[in-house]
Amino acid sequence: MRLSPDTQPSPETRLSPRTLRSAAARSALAQQDFGGGNAWRTALRTSPAPDLPALVADRPVVNARGEEQSHFSLTELVALADAWSAWYRDRGVGPRDRVVVHVEDTFEDQVHLTALAQLGAIPVLLNGLMIPEYVLALVERCRPVGIYTDETRLARLEAGLKALTALDDGPRWIHTRRTAGRLDGEPLPESALFRHGADDPVVLCHTSGTTGVPKLVVWTHRQSVAGARFRLGTHPEPADSVMLSAIAASHSGAIAFTFYAVLAGLPFVSLSDRSPEGLARAVRTHRPTIVQAFHPVHSALANSRPDPEDFASVREWMNTGDSAHDAHIRTLIGLGHHLEDGRPVPGSAFRDGLGASELGWAALGRTITAESPARPRHLGRPIPLADVTVLREDGTPAEDGEVGLLALRSPSLSPGYWNDCDTYYRGRLGDFRLSGDLVHRTADGDFFHVDRLVDRIRTDSGDGYSVLMEEILLLALPEAADCAVVAGRDGDAMVPVAVVRLHEGSGSTALATLLERANAALAEKDQPPLALLDLAAEDADIPTGPTGKVLKRQLRERYADLRGYLAARDAAEFATR
Repeated sequence: MRLSPDTQPSPETRLSPRTLRSAAARSALAQQDFGGGNAWRTALRTSPAPDLPALVADRPVVNARGEEQSHFSLTELVALADAWSAWYRDRGVGPRDRVVVHVEDTFEDQVHLTALAQLGAIPVLLNGLMIPEYVLALVERCRPVGIYTDETRLARLEAGLKALTALDDGPRWIHTRRTAGRLDGEPLPESALFRHGADDPVVLCHTSGTTGVPKLVVWTHRQSVAGARFRLGTHPEPADSVMLSAIAASHSGAIAFTFYAVLAGLPFVSLSDRSPEGLARAVRTHRPTIVQAFHPVHSALANSRPDPEDFASVREWMNTGDSAHDAHIRTLIGLGHHLEDGRPVPGSAFRDGLGASELGWAALGRTITAESPARPRHLGRPIPLADVTVLREDGTPAEDGEVGLLALRSPSLSPGYWNDCDTYYRGRLGDFRLSGDLVHRTADGDFFHVDRLVDRIRTDSGDGYSVLMEEILLLALPEAADCAVVAGRDGDAMVPVAVVRLHEGSGSTALATLLERANAALAEKDQPPLALLDLAAEDADIPTGPTGKVLKRQLRERYADLRGYLAARDAAEFATR
């Protein structure tokens, strides 16, 4: 394989490789005393090339002069954060004050995080797609002194915010970028920078909300960069590396890897348009070697028939959050290239990690290449940063091969939830933090994921594990682009139900035939049979939350009365056992 000149970014979009730190410089930086409250300043102070382009945002960020800007050096990033810090300080924001940031998910989220954190304030980053009901619930929970948003989201929230601003401890001000004006006031004095202790909170991010109102997850000064510090010392990237992040900028995954990229000097592309078309366009333009996203983005791209030429520069796909499905991974690793003896060879690698906002950094990981065998729901092995085990519900260690609770200890773990100690302590068992996942471990130390604890399907013939069942179905049904398995109710019985979205042009196969093949594959893996295979006519039939996770709670509600549900359905849109 020979990479053509087209695999190089154009001069006007090019980031500088000179910002990337050497392996020695990275190791030295990892030993320094810094955290999320001063990560950008630490990076600036020690950068080998602070004035060269280090970041590009696909949606321009308005700079201190009121002009849109897409390319930033580290010097310019810190200057913009300082300008916002001064603006917030002028509005009375100080240490421990919460400020909600609820805008379209662009790199602007990260600017406000640093601007507030370096004052000792606590930014509360809320996903731009979050429904108003949940936004208002989280505003009420964290009681911010102010809210920074945009005109679109303010219009959705205005009625609900009136009641909250009337409270004695409600928001004192609400601003948008338009009402904020220019950021050319007095410069930020050095004395305004807060001296963080290791356990001081620096940001509140939130969970996916798959079980209801999202929880506010506390990230602290040292904990927030524990993963970045670990990777600095263990994973030096090649000199030509560029990372593209297609994770919503308000999400904990974006926070963690933005800290990492800024500290490592890794040229970084922050992508807001996470559609397959937007991702293809960004990769074609900026030619990253690493593409990072969550499973829904990888899945959508794999199902979009991507053009190999668009992705020729990619050597590595990174997934964090929920583990990706093997059927989608195989498509992606057929794209891009890897190096053998310094020469590009077709085929890339997929690095899959199980992460969550509470974990701070993926504790388990695996790498999949074309030579890797299919291993449904394989999570890999623990990274050296984390202590990972499997526990029974009574806290005793599970045997090899026994399904139990995934339990972790790591310096990257969040210390809790804001104003919700009950949930935090219910998620602990002995000295371990529970992730809410059901897993088993082999004698060789490999971990396999079977389900989320809340999604397990307790049937008369034994437990069904919805996530494992989805993996089995996607491998057994090449006609399926995606699927979700949940518990339904047929009278008093709990039964598995699958809602399946088919590839375009795959509708010629009878649904009854798909159900028969699906149940044969499930039986081979000792999983209970599907009572219903329901056809998803559009994407909304498999509902997702603001972070892209499937809202299985809503699906369980849909299938809570199967007989009533099917009575209203067209018989051509489903098959029953």
